[in-house]
Amino acid sequence: MIDTIHLARHVFQRAIRMAGTARALCLPWLLLATRVWLSQVVFVHRIMAMMLARGGHAAPPALDAVLHGMLPLLLAMGLLTRPVALVFLAEMAWGALGGLDAGAIGPKAVLLVWLAIMGPGALSLDSLLERGLSSVPFAPVRGLHQLYGLVQRRLGPVLLLAIRVGLAVAIVSPDIGGVRNAMLAGTSTSLAGPAWWTVALALALGGATRFAALFAAAMGPLFFMAVSMDDAVAILLLLLLLAAEGAGFLSVDQLLACWARGKRDEDAAKWDGLPHVVVVGGGFGGVATVRALRRAPCRITLIDQRNHHLFQPLLYQVATAALSPAEIAIPIRSLFRGQRNVRVRLGEVTGVDPAAREVILGSSRLGFDHLVLATGARHSYFGKDDWAPFAPGLKSIEDATAIRSRLLRAFEEAENATNETDRAAWLTFVIVGGGPTGIELAGAIAELARHGLEQEYRSIEPAAARVVLVQAGPRILPSFTPTLSAAAERSLRALGVDVRLGASVQSVDAEGVDIGNQRIAARTVLWAAGVAASPAARWLGRTGDRSGRLPVADDLSVPDLPGIYAIGDTAASFGWRGEPVPGLAPAAKQQGKYVAEVIGAALRGWRAPPPFRYRHYGSLATIGRQSAVAELGKLRVWGSPAWWFWGAAHVAFLVGGRNRATVVLDWVWAYLTYRRSIRLITRSAQDMTAGQA
Repeated sequence: MIDTIHLARHVFQRAIRMAGTARALCLPWLLLATRVWLSQVVFVHRIMAMMLARGGHAAPPALDAVLHGMLPLLLAMGLLTRPVALVFLAEMAWGALGGLDAGAIGPKAVLLVWLAIMGPGALSLDSLLERGLSSVPFAPVRGLHQLYGLVQRRLGPVLLLAIRVGLAVAIVSPDIGGVRNAMLAGTSTSLAGPAWWTVALALALGGATRFAALFAAAMGPLFFMAVSMDDAVAILLLLLLLAAEGAGFLSVDQLLACWARGKRDEDAAKWDGLPHVVVVGGGFGGVATVRALRRAPCRITLIDQRNHHLFQPLLYQVATAALSPAEIAIPIRSLFRGQRNVRVRLGEVTGVDPAAREVILGSSRLGFDHLVLATGARHSYFGKDDWAPFAPGLKSIEDATAIRSRLLRAFEEAENATNETDRAAWLTFVIVGGGPTGIELAGAIAELARHGLEQEYRSIEPAAARVVLVQAGPRILPSFTPTLSAAAERSLRALGVDVRLGASVQSVDAEGVDIGNQRIAARTVLWAAGVAASPAARWLGRTGDRSGRLPVADDLSVPDLPGIYAIGDTAASFGWRGEPVPGLAPAAKQQGKYVAEVIGAALRGWRAPPPFRYRHYGSLATIGRQSAVAELGKLRVWGSPAWWFWGAAHVAFLVGGRNRATVVLDWVWAYLTYRRSIRLITRSAQDMTAGQA
């Protein structure tokens, strides 16, 4: 009996998650369609009313038409949506819209009430502006923002209940009080048979509301035969909105959801006695592992020294002033808000005691039954760590903001320079390393200098900046095919980047860099030449490979240390047709999911999955506007098609809908204006000088 209850709860929980996903995907688009449709309906009836007022013999004056068209336009764009919807409701109540009788305005009025109470949705200007309303230093504006939230919380459930009951009554009673209901006008009363009584009851009580609303919407052609097109569309939109939004708080669905979630105390007692899985690292691999263990019979602790999950592929755009750090990072706790078997702990792991089965965090220890090391990688200077202060790498938000300050400070110092030698040194940027990060930095810096800073300086011409890309090998992007490497090199040279192949760096200091026998005076040198794994191998007393990665078995476990696994940049795995698995985000995600399967099978006593095999779906790198390279299986693409695909792929893999929306808006702005919006110097000149000392 208990197992049956747990199974039912699990089914309801999964249904709730699916409903939440469907709501997030569908509701914004439905609200956008509703606003656009209502705006054109109201606009047409406003123009008709104006013409009737003039006797129908002449078109309305242009000024009147513009004024009467302004509010519908605001509604379509989702700007001042709630006040505009209230204006239209008032006009309907006063009969100001010509040609609309009481029977015709019913479904449209309900849609307007929905917009007035629930808001315009995410795809609206109101939604974009709403983020800043709570901090506007003007009390009435903040009060209006709070009022909107209060109205939605208090009246939203009542509105949904009223809509559900109204639709239910319309289904079973096509003729109410002598007034023919629009929904079933002209149809047979035999429609209200047992099936329709069930649908009506489900809507009224709010049980299986989404299915009932979708069923009624699917039967739209049967319902709407005798009503106008406007009425049919309005009722269909109401049903679809109800299917996306759900039944609301006052419903049987909500009671079932509360039951399925259970109580916090019951959850805590349930997790306390389960095996403990500790995951170190909140990057792609660690997050994928924790997510894949959401249904496993275990409790999980995720440890990271930072409180955010970072989308590293776009980190270079923060460094080159194209994006804000908040747009490519999300708090780790928010990722697992709904996963009850996870505890997030902020801390820095300093060691592992395999014999005691404990992770060491400074002066404290944390026991584990299974341990997953997903600690990532750091910069590698190939034994020349004294170069680090003069040639920073790019692995964290702190690195990105420091590099951004260096880049922007360089142009400021060049503007203030008193001689041409110093000015040229400040306007010379050297990037060491021709991999994806190196070429992306080089292309972005060249674009920033040639377009993003145009006409903003008086003593210098930013476009005269010199960007030098140094690659020790015979070609850039060595992990790509020679064809794509050549295409990337052509694109960089077209941007004015000086590409040096077969060149090795001999030394780096505060004044410049020595490449072979040549000295380049450059005050800004960036390192993208190599990475080294975290000290995880040293924690376990093992010898890492030449990059410091921890050798692992076919199941990603550490040999002779049962229950301890390493993934991502931490692990040296040969699961790619016998070749080393590349240090890419998709590889870390696949390894995280695989390790979760291994741990889940061990916890349940199931057979272990087959050895890990990495599936390589492709590689992407961008050089600049309308220029990128993409390797997708056997398909090789470069230029504009690869650039558009690169942008779409990165937006799709970003975590968080808000991040996706803001990144797209920033990219569109930069594409249209050639301007970078986040040009902030956040480190003082003294700090930067100290960093170079």
